[in-house]
This record gives sequence, structure tokens and C-alpha cells, in this order.
Amino acid sequence: METDIQERIRTEIELAAENSIIINQEYLDDEQLTRERQFEVLTEIFNMNVRNEEIRAISHHFSPVFRNGHPIHLSVLGKTGTGKTISLLWFLAQIQRFCEQRGIPFRQVHLDLCVPAPCFRALNTLACMLGASKYYKKGISLEELMSRIELSLQPVKGYVVIFVDEADNVRTDFNTFYQFLIKRLPQRISARLILIFVSNRLNWTDNLDPRVKSCLKVREMIFEPYDAESLRKILEMRLQKALRPRRVEDGVVAKIAALSSRQHGDARKAVNLLTRSAYLAERLGQKITLDIVDRANEDIERDKYLDMIRTSPKQLQAALYAALTGKSKSGALQTGDAHLVYTRFCNEVRLAPISQRAFSDLLYELDMYGYIRARTVSRGRYGRTKEIHVSVEPAVREMLIRQIRKNFDLAEQGVTR
Repeated sequence: METDIQERIRTEIELAAENSIIINQEYLDDEQLTRERQFEVLTEIFNMNVRNEEIRAISHHFSPVFRNGHPIHLSVLGKTGTGKTISLLWFLAQIQRFCEQRGIPFRQVHLDLCVPAPCFRALNTLACMLGASKYYKKGISLEELMSRIELSLQPVKGYVVIFVDEADNVRTDFNTFYQFLIKRLPQRISARLILIFVSNRLNWTDNLDPRVKSCLKVREMIFEPYDAESLRKILEMRLQKALRPRRVEDGVVAKIAALSSRQHGDARKAVNLLTRSAYLAERLGQKITLDIVDRANEDIERDKYLDMIRTSPKQLQAALYAALTGKSKSGALQTGDAHLVYTRFCNEVRLAPISQRAFSDLLYELDMYGYIRARTVSRGRYGRTKEIHVSVEPAVREMLIRQIRKNFDLAEQGVTR
């Protein structure tokens, strides 16, 4: 016989099932889809005349492959959520299929550097993908890794595409890595090498050695943020696959598309807003209405800073903690003062501190994400420094500090400034 609490739980479960709006969660989160199904979704989106200009430009870029030519390298730039990576993977799959039909040797590898990596790890990962090496943590030289990659590609004919995703995330020996790919590797293999770089940073090549940069013959392409009409088509397709249409009020999709196009043009964030609206409507036991979309949007605005820092690298979290808690007698917090706070915090949590120069790069990254404003100022003969200003609201700042301390298993403490 069920107890009262068991009966209440059963009632809540049945009520939630009756009020469910989401019928297929996978299509609201591409990470839950296999690569094949992701391509199926993308094919539907492209068939709705979304990204026509980009598809035309990439098609023209790769057309020399089918007339025995050699396309130059390709650099694809743009904000997050504009579909750069998945669009290129889909396109390369189509090129590979066309090449197989025509008997043209074509091989591609996708080197995903979504997590910052030193040159050694990036080369080791590439070697593993080519079947040229096992995974090493240490004990093998960069020269050995490069030689193994060259040896594995020497028998390959036709075309080899190396797709470097998040190309700016090579954190140490940046020039060594790209000197190998751009200058050395094409000279050591018989196949025609095509490099594809993807980055959110428009100036990622600025740190390349001039000698490497002069050899980099590359076509740059910008993936613009999605406009309202494109987002509406994407959301309509997701709604048909994932939600009960009768539980969505008229005008909801158009409103989410309009909000998202004005704020960021990010398809992932637009789908996330639709998902959050569905969850909120389910909890309230009603349809997704325009008012619920507004409430869900407010929740996302409040939570996005916490969500990003929760999964960020520990060094970035420590740098943000220093920027949020550091104080300066002269007014604005400067790089040197912030680095002292950062070093003390690293010692407290037993994290190896990085140099002030590397710390300055982390401040630039935090500025890009909108946590702080780091303005470079000149101090005359004393050099240049960054003045750091916190960009988030005081309530969000307090939550960020508590979240970072929690991530490092530290006790909470009150923060005033």
C-alpha cells in the first residue's frame, strides 16, 4: 500500500506528464544528437534557404578540387552560435561524398581545440587522429610528433583537409604549431593540403610570426549572426520536431526570433530561450505564452554569467575572482594589483599561478565575455597597464564570487566593495 508521500509523488509525475510540452528533448539540444542526425537537421535548415550566401561562397572555394586545382586555405570567422563548425563539417561531408563518386582521393580530419591546448597536445591529438601516434602526456619531442604526422600522410594522394577548430586556442608555442602546418607540412607530403581555420576572434592571426604569416595564403569568410527571419525558420523546425504545437501560443516563435536577432543572433541561445520557455510553461501547467517568453528571457540574462564561469578553466575563474575582489587605493584596479590578488588566491587554493603577462591575456578574455572592462592606459615612462572595471551588476557579482569559491571548495564569505 502506498504512503501519502508516494501517492503525492505519483500524482505530481502524472500531472507533469499531462502538462508536458516537450516531446523530443534531443532536437532542443544538438549535443544529444548523433553527427548523422545533426547533419539531417542542418540539411533541412539549408533547404529553407538559410545561409545561402555562405554555402555559395564555400562551394566556390572548393570548386578547384573537381578540376584538378588546389584551393587556398580558408579562415572562417564569426560570433559563437552562428553555425561555423557544424556547417563546415556538413559541407566537408558533402565534398567527400562528391569526391568518392568521382574517384578523387579526399581525406579530412577535424582538430577540435575548444579547450585551450599547448602546441604539444594539439600536435599529439592530430597525430592520434591520423593513426600516427598514441596519446602522450610527456616523454616525446615536438620534432618526433611532427615527423610521425608527416610519415602517416606521405602515402596519401589527392587532397588532405585539416580543419582546426578554435584556431586561437593554441596557448603555448603558437608559432611552432602553425609554422609546422603552414610552412613545413605542405613541403613534406605529396597530397595537396587544405587548411581550414575557425575562430571567434577576428584578429587571431595577429600573433603569427611575420615569416609564417607571409606564407599563409588564406581566404577569410565571415559568418554573420542570424537575422530574425533565419532564426524564425530554425525555431519553427525545432518546434515541429520537439514540442507540441498546440501548446505554443501564436507569435511565440516570432518573438523569440526577434529578441534573439536584436541581442546576439545566436541560434543556440534562441533555441535555449524556446527550451526555457517550455520548461517554465510546463511547471506552471499552461501554454507557452508571450509573457512566459519574457520571464524565461529574464532568467537566462541572470544565469548566463554563472553558467559560463561554472564550466570555465580554473585559471580563468581565479583571474575573474581577482578582478571582482581586488581593491586599489588609486581608484581603478590595475593589472599589477589584480595579479597580486590572483596570486594570493592561487596560493590559497593550491593552483600554480601564471605570469603577469599571461594573466593579462586572461583579463582580455574576461573583457570579451563581458565580465569586466579592461582598458589599456599609458603611464608615461612607467609603461602601459590595464584599468579594470567590473561590468556586471552588484547582485550578479556577489553570486559569481560565491560560485567561484564553491568551485574551489572554499567556504562562502560575505563580499563588500
